[in-house]
Amino acid sequence: MKRLFLVFPAVCSTLVGCTLTGTDLALKEKSFNVTEKVVTKPKSEKEETVRPPKAATCIAFGDFRAIEAKNLERSSLQRQQLFEDARKAYQQALSIEPDNLQAMVGLARLYASMEDYQHAQEMYQQAGRKHPKQAGIWFELGMLHARKKEWNIALEDLALALKLEPENRQFINTYGYALCRNGKFEESYQVFLKINEPAKAHYQVARMMEHIGKKEEAKEHLIKALASQPDFPDAREMLASIN
Repeated sequence: MKRLFLVFPAVCSTLVGCTLTGTDLALKEKSFNVTEKVVTKPKSEKEETVRPPKAATCIAFGDFRAIEAKNLERSSLQRQQLFEDARKAYQQALSIEPDNLQAMVGLARLYASMEDYQHAQEMYQQAGRKHPKQAGIWFELGMLHARKKEWNIALEDLALALKLEPENRQFINTYGYALCRNGKFEESYQVFLKINEPAKAHYQVARMMEHIGKKEEAKEHLIKALASQPDFPDAREMLASIN
């Protein structure tokens, strides 16, 4: 199955805190609706009819509008209209195929981009109920909770994503940072060990510790990192900056 998910930009910034130049599009004020025209030729006359679109057509249009809506060179009013077009396109896709994973995730991401976190959460949860084995849904839902600093819930969702895809390095690293951000330092270290040497695992814990103000504890992990790997320049540089 093709991977449908892309991680939110700047994972670490989310956990520790989170342009197009083409021709301007004409934004119509009338209600959005995707239609497909079918031309038939009975005898000698041309007859044009309209049929309902496919869900994939609506999703493609929604994706395009969602990308355009993030173009900061557009006016606030234009961006708002583009967001609305995208929302209606995804919703039209779901009216055609209610269980369509791409439409649900697209709509959830769109709500998150609009900072409408409640609707984003509801859509991710709906997608999770329909497609419980899709790890990416739970990962993105966990990241959404992390944005809102709802760490306990975020950890549950990130853990579920990792359970479904235990070898996913992105999931492992993100879960490790989230554990550390939530004060679960030893658990965080053990998670980082799954894909790193001890020195690198200590260093990653130290980075998050330093960010949340636990500099003395960070120094301890950096010392352990250098004890395990004396020629670890990043750890040595960070230790010097803390001292």
